[in-house]
Amino acid sequence: MRKTTDTLWKTMCLLLGICFIWCLSLPYFMLSNADQDIISMATINRLGRDGNVGEGTGRPEAHGPPALKDYKEELQSVQIHMEAEKVKGQLKDEMIKEMHLDKIQLQRHVAHMEELLKLQLEKEEKKIQQLKSVPPPPPLKDCKAEMQLFQFQIESEKDKGKLKDEMIKDLRADKLRLQLTHMEKAPPLMKKKEEMVEKVQPLKPDKKFEEDTNCPLPPMDNHPECMGKLKWLSQMWKSQPCYAGYGVNGSVCSFLIYLSEVEKWCPVLPCRVPLSKKAEVKAGSDYAVVRENLTDLYTSLEKRSQFRWIEQRIRSMERVWVEAGRSLSAKYNMKERKAKQILVHPGLVTAESKAMIAEAAFNGGPLGELVQWSDLLSTLHILGHHVYLTASLPDLRHYFGVDTGDCSPFHLNPNLIYTDIIGLRQIKSVLKGPWFKYRCIIRVLDTFGTEPDFNHISWANKHKLASPFGGLNMIPLQFYTMFPHTPDNTFLGFVVQNQLMSEQSELFKSNKRQNQALVYGKRAEFWKGKTAYLDVIHKYLEIHGTVNNRNALPNYVKNHGIVKGTDVQALLRQSKVFVGLSFPYEGPAPLEALANGCAFLNPKLNPPQSSLNTMFFKGKPNIREIISQHPYAEAIGEPYVWTVDMNNLTEVERALNAILNQTIEPYLPYEFSCEGMLQRVNVLIEKQDLCSSAVSWPPLSALQVVKAQMSCKTACQKAGLICEPAFFPHLNNVNTLAKNNVDCQTSEFSASGLVFPAYNSTQHCWFQSDPLLFSCVRSDESLTRVCPCRDFIKDQIALCKDCI
Repeated sequence: MRKTTDTLWKTMCLLLGICFIWCLSLPYFMLSNADQDIISMATINRLGRDGNVGEGTGRPEAHGPPALKDYKEELQSVQIHMEAEKVKGQLKDEMIKEMHLDKIQLQRHVAHMEELLKLQLEKEEKKIQQLKSVPPPPPLKDCKAEMQLFQFQIESEKDKGKLKDEMIKDLRADKLRLQLTHMEKAPPLMKKKEEMVEKVQPLKPDKKFEEDTNCPLPPMDNHPECMGKLKWLSQMWKSQPCYAGYGVNGSVCSFLIYLSEVEKWCPVLPCRVPLSKKAEVKAGSDYAVVRENLTDLYTSLEKRSQFRWIEQRIRSMERVWVEAGRSLSAKYNMKERKAKQILVHPGLVTAESKAMIAEAAFNGGPLGELVQWSDLLSTLHILGHHVYLTASLPDLRHYFGVDTGDCSPFHLNPNLIYTDIIGLRQIKSVLKGPWFKYRCIIRVLDTFGTEPDFNHISWANKHKLASPFGGLNMIPLQFYTMFPHTPDNTFLGFVVQNQLMSEQSELFKSNKRQNQALVYGKRAEFWKGKTAYLDVIHKYLEIHGTVNNRNALPNYVKNHGIVKGTDVQALLRQSKVFVGLSFPYEGPAPLEALANGCAFLNPKLNPPQSSLNTMFFKGKPNIREIISQHPYAEAIGEPYVWTVDMNNLTEVERALNAILNQTIEPYLPYEFSCEGMLQRVNVLIEKQDLCSSAVSWPPLSALQVVKAQMSCKTACQKAGLICEPAFFPHLNNVNTLAKNNVDCQTSEFSASGLVFPAYNSTQHCWFQSDPLLFSCVRSDESLTRVCPCRDFIKDQIALCKDCI
């Protein structure tokens, strides 16, 4: 009985265990049909816990009847245990199968999500295509507000992406690896989506730049470098932190604002124009105000030893400049002028040029170029413009922001650049390709001038006119000369230093002139071969010199050595004659002599000197002939200037007698005074626009047409006028010639000559096809030239009567 009871007890425990396990398994089968992402995983975990409970159901056996020693019962117990383990194994297999089902369903779920994402991408791509087909909206009134709105939309898209990521991460932790494995394609798709959305805004490396619909590109006229700079900045704006300081944030609008308002490569956005004007007013650079001192200019000069002589000259003339500025302001309206940003780069004084002209200035070296630079700097400063001075290649790189590792400064974009031929080449070497952007605002100080055929590189090479200073392909009017010797260039000039100011006029009158002559020549080699000429002068006058070497001079010469400019002025006020030795050519000293009441003895040059027969002019980009040491002074004539043949001693004596029997007042042409230079340079800055192809200055009211079979320079001079090359484009057509009584039976455009427009005896007309080949100084005996002449103000030849 007891044996039967034990058997029933064990059987019942086994059945209860099986029932218990089955009951625990039932929820799993019920939940497996629910949401596979969450419920199936919960079921698996629960089954895992139930398995632990199931294993614990055998524990009550420990509280049951004690184990029997009967081996048969033990055997039965082992069999039952084996059957239970078998059942458990079957349950585990079923659980694994269910997990595989869950895996398959999850894969299907992921695939479904991918399909939905692709459909969404296709819809957004269609929207983008529609956006591209819609015309751009009108310019915004507030770019900043639109940019903030667009950035907010981008942030919203990012938030949506984050929410989607969080939803995906909510899957069960124990299946996270499976999820990530099957979602590997999702991130690239999301990235593709972001790139498609950004197609409305970002820069592309191809040739076409797709503008931001919220920031449409303005017209690119006169800004050929803009597109290239936009593409470059889109890739490099993170390379320097200073770009962010200028407001660059990666958007098209920020690129345009920087490149238009800071570096000036692009046109200013329409909605930014008022802001730019406010910025100018705030910076105090809206209007130029005539200055009352040169103090700020000294600060720039003192930093560089190359400008020591220039600084001394400017300081010695400061009061004259200030008074001239006041006088000009009283005569003309000087208040409505925009202040210009002006770069001044005298290449000749840089160490890289190796000219050593600045160092030689205190040892008898040539001073003409230094005089012109000092007077130009004074003029620009007194007129109220902002002058930036550079004197080396590192200076240029810093100014233009090239290879400095920094963003460009705000004064990077000058309105004008004054340099010389050496400096122009240095600017090209620093800027390389982008130098072309500044080409039309460059003014090249060129002492002796550059004629059009030497300037035009192709023409010069073809006709063997190559010159180390030519072939620059600039507009001939961009070359600024010391004297008005060639109308194809612009006359800049300089100021003749003198001591005729009001408080010194009495001192000047009280100075009694001595019976002496001062010789023009600081180097001993200038005196060689001139002994007979000097002996004749010594018969009438005591001869003084300012020469670097006393041993090479005749014994009767009283040499003062190299002296300061003020000492030279004093010697001129004491002397009656300033004696030329035929060299140097066209310097400032003869005009200084006239301004101090001293007559000038001007030697003739026979034969005329030019680059064709004189070593000094060799390589100069012109073939202009000079027939005396100083052609400009020669034109002034007697009683101030006496042009003589040094080898004709009778002619020399006749001139000396005439000079000693006269009394002359100091004479200075207005164009070489401080006020005259201020007036001329001011008009050139305000009116001379070489960036526009249209004739804007001088006004056409000044045009007078002259026809002649000679050079236009000569033809205009004979009519009491001056040739004006700015008018050539206006005459270069059939209609204008017809209005001036030239009936062209046939015509053609050609670049084969330098005398066009012109016509022959059969009324066949030639017109110039290359504007760089217009020339005032060339002639062709077989053709009649149609010359553009204009009037001029007396002693201010650079300006016409209607130019003021």
